[in-house]
Amino acid sequence: MNSALSRAALKLHERITGRHILARLEELNRTQWLSRDELLALQRDKLIRLVEYANKYVPYYRRVFEEVDFQPDDLRKDLTNLNKIPILTKAIIRKNWDGMLTTEPERRATLTRLSTSGSTGEPLIFMQDSNFRDAVTADVQRHLGWGGWKLGDVHAVIWGVNPQAGLRRRLRADLIDKVWNRYQSNAFAISDENWRRFTQQTLRKKPVVLFGYASAVHRFAQYVRQTNPGQIAFEAVFSSAEMLQPPVRKFIEETFGCKVFNRYGTLELGGLACECEAHTGMHISAENSYLEILLNGHPTKPGESGDIIVTNLNNFGMPFIRYSIGDAGAWLEESVCPCGRASPQLKTLQGRVKDAFVTQDGRIVYSGFSGHAFECLAHPAVRQFQVVQKSLDHILIRLETEGEIPGPILDEIRRTFQRIFGERVHIEFEFPDEIKPLPSGKHQYTVSELNKQSIEDNDGS
Repeated sequence: MNSALSRAALKLHERITGRHILARLEELNRTQWLSRDELLALQRDKLIRLVEYANKYVPYYRRVFEEVDFQPDDLRKDLTNLNKIPILTKAIIRKNWDGMLTTEPERRATLTRLSTSGSTGEPLIFMQDSNFRDAVTADVQRHLGWGGWKLGDVHAVIWGVNPQAGLRRRLRADLIDKVWNRYQSNAFAISDENWRRFTQQTLRKKPVVLFGYASAVHRFAQYVRQTNPGQIAFEAVFSSAEMLQPPVRKFIEETFGCKVFNRYGTLELGGLACECEAHTGMHISAENSYLEILLNGHPTKPGESGDIIVTNLNNFGMPFIRYSIGDAGAWLEESVCPCGRASPQLKTLQGRVKDAFVTQDGRIVYSGFSGHAFECLAHPAVRQFQVVQKSLDHILIRLETEGEIPGPILDEIRRTFQRIFGERVHIEFEFPDEIKPLPSGKHQYTVSELNKQSIEDNDGS
């Protein structure tokens, strides 16, 4: 499908559905080239409009603003006054769900319901308005463009598709795939037969880019290496919704002969950041979100790890203001990116706070450590891994393998983890036939049994 035909199909789709994705995509493709000052001014104006709206139409925020003596005009005086607003958590959302919805009748009529399982499998139900939906879709397509995709180009997707979805929803999803000229494989149902079909489609359709969960794309790359080595290539691969570990990135890039673009986003917030073609960091989608990184409640310095706090700037139907997403990250030093985009960048994304490990000497080690630890395990027999902290002195490493891993490799892994966690820590290996994915279809690389319960107990405090 060429660009003109695809644009015509999308315009027809928008007239039927009332969507405005193309306009949002054109806007994002323009604003990404604004100067830093222009972009931050745009972000500030959107933030103030959102807070003013929440104060007028959303009961929860009207009550909270009164309790903390906050007025939306405070932001016009000084943007740091945003920190007067308490941090929002999943527990608070569940407790105040009805009060978080807009009371504006016209917008309320556009709301649709979504649910995210999260890494613990506990669902968060939320509502999205049409403006948010359009912004989320446009932001994905904007990022694909950074990897060489153009409107009308074929692209392949490996994503979670609910097999229990009704006929109407499946037909709508099929129509949207045709309109965007894409095809999908279900990350919920990974099997050799599904990979065979997806491989045949890919060989026939020759997509420009591949987009999917890091672990699912990794599995597909392993299948391709075994069955069709050297026959499938993309201009770019986009990894999203999971931590992208360095050895996984390397394997995918070597298999498909292209760069991997790491993308950060969630269902309830949409796309937050993405690597550009320079791969120096992850550009924040500043037009759609306002991000803070806090350590003990205070903004971090560049390079300093902290909790990522997000305010989505588009979902007026159920605003998420200063939402604790549960991830840790750090800002990149402010500099001019070679790509020419001026938006702030994340230097690192370190994974879920609740999956962080604690060492015997009191250090916190985020899930991102496992990529470095497993650089020593670039072994073809390893299909998947998972690291579980059972206690301060016991770490379990699960390895899903094809064939046997040599003893010296296991010894090297053991030494690497003991250097991180302490020489007296017991490193245990398990070799399951399969490491089961989460109900969401994603893979959990690290599990902390030590601090998970304590963090959940404090959620919303």
